[in-house]
Amino acid sequence: MWQKVNPVWMRVGIVKSWPCEWYWKTKAMWSDFFVEDIKLRRFIEKAFPRTGISKIVIRKTNKEWEIIIFTSKVGVLMGKQWAKIKEFEDDLKKKFGKEFKVVIKEVRNPELSAKIMAEFIAAQLEARMPYRKVAKNVLQKIIEKWAAGAKIQIWWRLGWTDIARSERFINWRVSLQTFRSDIDYCHLQAMTKYWVLWVRVWIQKWVLNTKSSANNNKKIVL
Repeated sequence: MWQKVNPVWMRVGIVKSWPCEWYWKTKAMWSDFFVEDIKLRRFIEKAFPRTGISKIVIRKTNKEWEIIIFTSKVGVLMGKQWAKIKEFEDDLKKKFGKEFKVVIKEVRNPELSAKIMAEFIAAQLEARMPYRKVAKNVLQKIIEKWAAGAKIQIWWRLGWTDIARSERFINWRVSLQTFRSDIDYCHLQAMTKYWVLWVRVWIQKWVLNTKSSANNNKKIVL
């Protein structure tokens, strides 16, 4: 099961929080919000392609509609004096007919984000860099930031050959079958000149359990 199911969605409610926070009155609003969130995420990805976006959180209440974007390149998204953000809010209003408040938050450790690392690998592959060298360098960067483990998989026509195959690069342990393990995951495409390569990245973070004075277990995620 852990090889077929997305490890992030499988851990929602255990070690992962919901990427969407809603307040709806009827069941019809729930379905409308669900479809709208998918369109919002696609619109954001098209507006800011490969800008180091790690996570997008959408909050919808009766009073305010808010989009929180976690990125490692804050200046690229903001522009001079928040010019790009204001323009993006106007585009959202024209597209969806609602006023959204866009908040940008910085990711201090981009090496621990699977999406950012997958985008970096895809960019290197599109620049015709050797995939083994790229994968090993990324694994080293992830482990240097004190990750519990990391795994990278690249497949399709590797090395400009006509035979499709896949290769995995693993450093330390990635326990996909443990629900309490904090694992970040991402998969995307690298649009190279000769073919399309698929990239998948798993990053496991440390989770420590400590006992308090009241004999209650507290979970600390690093």
